[in-house]
Amino acid sequence: MQYFFIIRHLAKAQFELRFPDFVGARELFSSIEEAQKEAMSIFLEAVQERFENKQRVPEPTQVLNAQGVLNVPESFCELIKQHNLSMELLGEIQDVNE
Repeated sequence: MQYFFIIRHLAKAQFELRFPDFVGARELFSSIEEAQKEAMSIFLEAVQERFENKQRVPEPTQVLNAQGVLNVPESFCELIKQHNLSMELLGEIQDVNE
């Protein structure tokens, strides 16, 4: 499973990293390199927030203008799938993207 991210130059020494699949998952950095280095941490925080709030973790969508991609380990992909399935079965799932 691959999640794409975008890095956008906002101002001098200010770069925004965001994940289009996760509403609100974005952070500001002082360099592109720093943003790329921290991408996995931002992704994991977004997934953890979804887990805690009983929200569906979205399936990844391909982003044509992406500056990077995270290759998510299969074991973590299984956790995401199990979370989404258990929330659906319990009828507690909240989808903030729809």
